[in-house]
Amino acid sequence: MSSPQGNGLGRGFQSRLNRVAENRAPIEAAKPQVELLPDWKAKFKLPVTLVAAVLLGMLAVFIARAARFHVMGGVQTGVNPGFNMIIVAGVAIICAVLILRLLNIKGYASSAAPAVGVFAMIGLMHNFVHAAPGAFELFFSKEWTDDVISYSEPGSIYFGGNYFNVLNSLEDIAGDPEEQELPKVRRGTGLS
Repeated sequence: MSSPQGNGLGRGFQSRLNRVAENRAPIEAAKPQVELLPDWKAKFKLPVTLVAAVLLGMLAVFIARAARFHVMGGVQTGVNPGFNMIIVAGVAIICAVLILRLLNIKGYASSAAPAVGVFAMIGLMHNFVHAAPGAFELFFSKEWTDDVISYSEPGSIYFGGNYFNVLNSLEDIAGDPEEQELPKVRRGTGLS
């Protein structure tokens, strides 16, 4: 309960605040406007989120292939490698979307970035097997790892059952640096 005196004090206090605000208005208006520095976290949020989403897509392919390996009893490929690639891509994209929904990630990261990671990992996973066969033996088997190493080449891209050797192609284009000749430059007298 409030007393009649309390109400009078409240109105007097509010009128005092209004008078102070009126007196300070010209002072506040004369102050120079200060721009705040941009938040550095906001600048890095999008790139970090996109990279994380691509890596999540790559992880989803690994999970899909490991699940398929253990469910199918170690079967590497079926009759049609292109069809198997599409199945792995579909399962991996579904897995990536589910993980993104569980983590409540929205925006660019939940649209195309995981798909980029999925297709990159489908085409490049055998290169990781060549680089770290011991790590893949832990999740798959030694036979599976040896099988991948035997039918694929390092530095290649897998697409539709075919391996396109990119690394050796780039070396062929560049050639051996010791065998390359320097271009011949005609030197003139500088007088025309």
